[in-house]
Amino acid sequence: MNETRKEFSKYLKEVDKYFEIISILDEGSCKLVIINILGQEKIKIIDDSLIKILKANCFLLLYNLIEATIRNSIQAIIRSIHTEKMTFKNISENLRSIWINQELKNLNENSVRKNITDIAKKILNDELLNFEDTCIKISGNLDAQKIREIAKSFGYKESKNGSGLLTIKKKRNDLAHGAVTFSDIGKEYSSKDLIKYKEETTKYLDDVLCKIDEYINKKLFYLPSIR
Repeated sequence: MNETRKEFSKYLKEVDKYFEIISILDEGSCKLVIINILGQEKIKIIDDSLIKILKANCFLLLYNLIEATIRNSIQAIIRSIHTEKMTFKNISENLRSIWINQELKNLNENSVRKNITDIAKKILNDELLNFEDTCIKISGNLDAQKIREIAKSFGYKESKNGSGLLTIKKKRNDLAHGAVTFSDIGKEYSSKDLIKYKEETTKYLDDVLCKIDEYINKKLFYLPSIR
């Protein structure tokens, strides 16, 4: 999880830098002063339309932080499972379900019987289980409820609250799919509103990471009788 924490800090620094600028947008008129290599000064007024666009971008950055953190966390769990050389016999019921669903999704329609036989052999022969990074689908669909579902699937403690993540997901998807313009979304929020979303998101994700840390350190992916 150390690498996951580092990545979280890396993404968060990018978010903080952007929000540092966003925090001053509502203080008054803004302008960008550019000095070229000849020392000549050029001034660009940051008008209301551009401010709205900059604000809307906050939702893209925050969702990027959420999805990257959850994806990296799942990969950390999978790395720990592989390090422990887990088999179907000693892995938790939660992980058994995830692995079986993963294998069933990979079934080839032209050779279903052979594929199912291969799955059975892996279980009966006590072979090491391989989990794919995509064993849990998350792309474009993450809010607090979905993150709690992921926690339930793996068997680590669920994080409470995080209601703001639903708004972040919806606004991000609206922007990504071209359902609304950046200006339309940006005009709905003040800088203070957006900073509150950032603070809530950061706090929520930090709690998720703490719970996954505990899950990995206590090796809760083993069957209870083996831990």
